[in-house]
Amino acid sequence: MRIITLYIVGILLLCGCSSVKNMPPGARRLDDNKVVVKGNKEVKVKELTSYIRQKPNRKILFGLRFHLGLYNAAPQCDSCWFGNALRTLGEAPVVFDENMVLQSNENIRRYLYTRGYYHSRVQDTVIFRKRQARVIYTVYPDTVIRIRSVSYNLGHDSLARVVLADSANSLLKPGDPLSTEVMDKERDRLQNLLHDQAFYSFNKSQIAYMADTIAMKNEADLVMTWSSSSDVPVHHRYKIRNVTIYSDYDQLLAYSDSSYLESYQRTTLPVEYAGAGNVDIYYHDRLSLRKGVLAGALLLRPGDDYDESEVTQTYDNLVALGIYRTVNIQFNGVTDTAGGYFVDCVIRLTPATLQGVKLNLDASMSTNGLFGISPSVSYFHRNLLRGAEYFNISFSGNFQRKLDNSDQRATELLVAPSLSFPRFLFPWFYYSMQPYKPRTEFSASISHQFNPDYTRDAYSFSFGYNWRTTDKLSYILNVINLNVVHVYDMRNGFYDRLSNPFLRSRYENHFVLGTGFSMIYTDRSPDKHVNSVFMRWNVKTAGNLLSAFNAVLPSDSLGYTIGNTPYAQYAKTDVNLSYYQYLNENNVLAYRIYGGVGSGYGNSISMPLEEAYFSGGAYSLRGWQARTLGPGTALRDTVFSIPNQVGDIKLEANVEFRTKIFGPLEGALFLECGNIWSLNPDDERDGALFRFNRFYKQLALNTGLGLRFNFGFLVFRIDWGVRVHDPLPGKGWIRVADWFRNDNSTFHFGIGYPF
Repeated sequence: MRIITLYIVGILLLCGCSSVKNMPPGARRLDDNKVVVKGNKEVKVKELTSYIRQKPNRKILFGLRFHLGLYNAAPQCDSCWFGNALRTLGEAPVVFDENMVLQSNENIRRYLYTRGYYHSRVQDTVIFRKRQARVIYTVYPDTVIRIRSVSYNLGHDSLARVVLADSANSLLKPGDPLSTEVMDKERDRLQNLLHDQAFYSFNKSQIAYMADTIAMKNEADLVMTWSSSSDVPVHHRYKIRNVTIYSDYDQLLAYSDSSYLESYQRTTLPVEYAGAGNVDIYYHDRLSLRKGVLAGALLLRPGDDYDESEVTQTYDNLVALGIYRTVNIQFNGVTDTAGGYFVDCVIRLTPATLQGVKLNLDASMSTNGLFGISPSVSYFHRNLLRGAEYFNISFSGNFQRKLDNSDQRATELLVAPSLSFPRFLFPWFYYSMQPYKPRTEFSASISHQFNPDYTRDAYSFSFGYNWRTTDKLSYILNVINLNVVHVYDMRNGFYDRLSNPFLRSRYENHFVLGTGFSMIYTDRSPDKHVNSVFMRWNVKTAGNLLSAFNAVLPSDSLGYTIGNTPYAQYAKTDVNLSYYQYLNENNVLAYRIYGGVGSGYGNSISMPLEEAYFSGGAYSLRGWQARTLGPGTALRDTVFSIPNQVGDIKLEANVEFRTKIFGPLEGALFLECGNIWSLNPDDERDGALFRFNRFYKQLALNTGLGLRFNFGFLVFRIDWGVRVHDPLPGKGWIRVADWFRNDNSTFHFGIGYPF
């Protein structure tokens, strides 16, 4: 703890150094920019700040200018390696530039122009204090000019008829602002529309707009026409003539080796896949993908009309196969001797690495002496049977140990193979991927868990599908979830000491046959400079089908059984919602809310242990280790040598401020609250049951700091979580002076972000 305290104090001292000592005489440091919008609530400050040319030195946690502090703390010596290192990692003072202010004014005005505010004003005010400058941009958006009417002057050719027939979907509507930005989007929409109708040669630059605003106040009559300045050819519909596929294309060799293309072998797709002509496939040695699978991803057939939506769908299908590093689809327009208009299609597929190994590691250590580590290694093959089948087998472990004289430890070993196919296998068998990009998944696992109190073996098998309906929305349907759990070799009178029947039921042999469904929504994109959302909703049920046969099944004191093992019957659902707020290029706020509830019924009084909720850990409340928090205010059960607190209800909320420091190093500040609870009145633990009138008083709260080493392909994470409110009796709110006690914080090590 002392090292961390000294580290924080050091940052504060660095940031407190004179911020202008390394600036030229008479220069001023840009300290802050502020944008104020007057008289118009529709124009948001955030959308204008990105058009300011000169930005002040960046801030990290607590608003500190850490990089400026590093730069200013560097010794003034040309040959001093330490000083050079600090200046390289740091950031020089941003010297105020009046010309940049003028350019920023112009940028903001131009942006407002694109939004329909054609006569807006931007006034800048510079406030000097000592050797610092603060710039205030006061924006006065003019009254927006709105569209009064939209008309078309397109002639009567076939291309114009397509546009007019789709005019109801136009982005330009009466009453909307006369926005050049929307006009450009309408050009893009019309180009896509016409390309989908086989007008391959059409280009959006051939669309022109004329707006008449002379006779009206703040309104305009908008006319769309074909550009008279363009050398517009006669527009014709194009058909696909030839399709050529290079299945293992290497761009470097194609450019550097003149004989590379001659070394290919040639084959064709069968007539039922190729349409009215040949689909030629070129390959080396052996065709890596079976023809039927390749044909299922291909929507471009000789003889068909050119359709850009089918080009996009084909591209998406080929990428979804997961075996190609790059996919390139190119068209060349041609005219035959009879005057027909055609395109030749060339598809170049560059293979990805088909086999590999992945490593993962999670670890945590609480200051009260409980240590846990979860390593895993997995092998994958992207094209196991030459049909883009993805095979994966992982070997993982979970090792926990009390670092005290008791030397108590728990071990879990898991082997989990899986195999997925890029199509629906049942109840029908076909190769087409359009339009849902389906996959059929088979997975299994075998785990062996040794605990100081018992030994537990689990065997599982699942079969199901996953598919997507849009780029943002996907689904997972597990048709069969089969689990068999065997608990044995109970030591130290463990089972007899479980006097609570609700807890005892979790540690009995059981058989699970159920189904599951998940819906996943995300609008995250490669552009991380926009706000985004991630949501996952899960539903699981088990035992309902088996309960229909209760009349013929044997039973004992534990319920109806199959092979002398009772089957589990339960239902559960949970939602995980995350929101990522982009603040600027260096800072992001991440929010997460999680809620779940489940219950055993019928043949079970509780959910199986593997389905119960737990809290704490590297991806939960980081002030606690996994399975050490809750349920409610119940005391930790001393029956367990290694903590294993579980419940039927889980509520959590997390907020994390993430900031870039320098290079791959990132920092984080987080605040989290939550807990688990029991739902069944048979749970006799005091304070474990969920009650609406008191659950909010039982929420645990922690804060903490984290470091991330983001290498792009890998994010290694270190988090230090400190408890602020502990719901256990006698704990409650914890004074700041006690945050650094040995039993009040936990370190976590992991791969990837926590959410």
